[in-house]
Amino acid sequence: MDSNKTRVWHGVLIVLLPLLLMTRCVGQQVSTSTANGSEVSANYSTEARYTRLEEEMQAVMTALSETRRQLDASHEQIEELRHELGVISAQLPMTTSQTNVDGSNQTAADLKNAVTQLQENDGILQAQVKQLDQTKVESVSKYPVKISGLILFTSLLNNGSVDDVYLPTLAVPRTTYMSSHSLTATMRQSVFGLDAKGPHLWGAQTSGDFRVDFFGGAPTAGYDASAGTLRMRTAHFTVDWPGTSIIASVDTPLISPLYPASYLSVAQPALAWSGNLWTWAPQFQVNQRFSAPGHGSAEVEFGLIDPATPTPRILENPQQPSPGESSRQLGYETRFQYAFSPGDRPMVIGAGGYYARQSYSQIQHVDAWAGTADWKIPLGSRLEVAGEAYRGRGIGGLGGGAFKDYVFDATTGRVSGLDAVGGWSQIKARLTASLEANGAFGQDSGYAGEIRYTHSPLASVYQGLARNRTVLGNVIFRPRAYIVLSGEYRNIHTWQVVGPANQANIFGLAAGYLF
Repeated sequence: MDSNKTRVWHGVLIVLLPLLLMTRCVGQQVSTSTANGSEVSANYSTEARYTRLEEEMQAVMTALSETRRQLDASHEQIEELRHELGVISAQLPMTTSQTNVDGSNQTAADLKNAVTQLQENDGILQAQVKQLDQTKVESVSKYPVKISGLILFTSLLNNGSVDDVYLPTLAVPRTTYMSSHSLTATMRQSVFGLDAKGPHLWGAQTSGDFRVDFFGGAPTAGYDASAGTLRMRTAHFTVDWPGTSIIASVDTPLISPLYPASYLSVAQPALAWSGNLWTWAPQFQVNQRFSAPGHGSAEVEFGLIDPATPTPRILENPQQPSPGESSRQLGYETRFQYAFSPGDRPMVIGAGGYYARQSYSQIQHVDAWAGTADWKIPLGSRLEVAGEAYRGRGIGGLGGGAFKDYVFDATTGRVSGLDAVGGWSQIKARLTASLEANGAFGQDSGYAGEIRYTHSPLASVYQGLARNRTVLGNVIFRPRAYIVLSGEYRNIHTWQVVGPANQANIFGLAAGYLF
């Protein structure tokens, strides 16, 4: 350490020596000017010059003394740190040995496993970072877009004649020229969708989404069981404030917000035409939410709707205006909901109303209307009861009234709205976190007296349909968050205005992957 101090002093002298020489040269120049009798020699005499030089040297020596003092203090601190480090190093083996004696330390194998696990976790994190760093979906607007959907395989064993072997809704009369038994498989009920979030508008969050499937019809090809036409299911454009929402959509009527649980019936909801008002129709809605005393909340909804014409899929003609569109006014719908949340799952009760004007000629008009009720009630921690009920007239376009809005009397030429009543209910049992069982019952009835009065013996199955009832039970198993396996039994009873009821029993299996 003394050699270090010597080197420091040598460095200081080397730095100061040029300064002293420069100062001496300056003094000589000043002295020369004095001998010549210049004005500068009068101000700076030789004695004053040496006095100033001594003052500067004294200041330099003071600074050097302070620097040396700081160096000495630093040296002492370093020595103290070295001493403490030596003490700690000496105590470390003793501590490790004592820890081993107590049995509380990790063995070498445990440490190795821990390091290996950390390396694996680091590899996983690096892979996830690389994945997130990739561009998945990019829109022109640069706002986030998310892909979602369901790849779904369904297979049905039909025992009885049905209207659609891939998605049975009705049991139809058995005939000699058509088999009453079938085994089918398809993936046309798979669903694809996009969800997007847009910019804020007037303090509201904008968003949009749409869903399509492949059940819009089968192409005229030899593989129509597996190939289907792309079809719009639902779509929404939403402007959402904290308590208010404005929605332009294609969706189910707001007076019918619930669905029974089923993965065998996705192309149209389960119990469709058996008490579930479901048809997807263009709508414009305004929702207002309120807080209620205690744990409750309330919601009021109002909407305009353009319901579809209640004809079978193969007979629809979108080129012609529907009776509702011919009236030159949309339908009106409203719903009130109250939710009470004493626990984790809320109890929800709602009531709704619907009105639409239908025109069938210049003088033939029908006032369509409906009143509805819906409920979702938890029973304990594992059970839940949900359902809907309705009573109305001219509601075939909403998915009720036995596929009919009206009845026509050929003898008088009179058109009148068909009265209808129906509903459904389901009980859900959550057996485990990944397994649930559901049982549901639904029925839709047009007033048989009104249909019989105008029924023709040569009418089609749909024109003579008076009542349709479906009972189903299923088990849904989700071993992973994105994998769905389900088995289902379904019994369909369908009544015409004349003759006995037709019956079909359906057994189905479904396997799906959610993404």
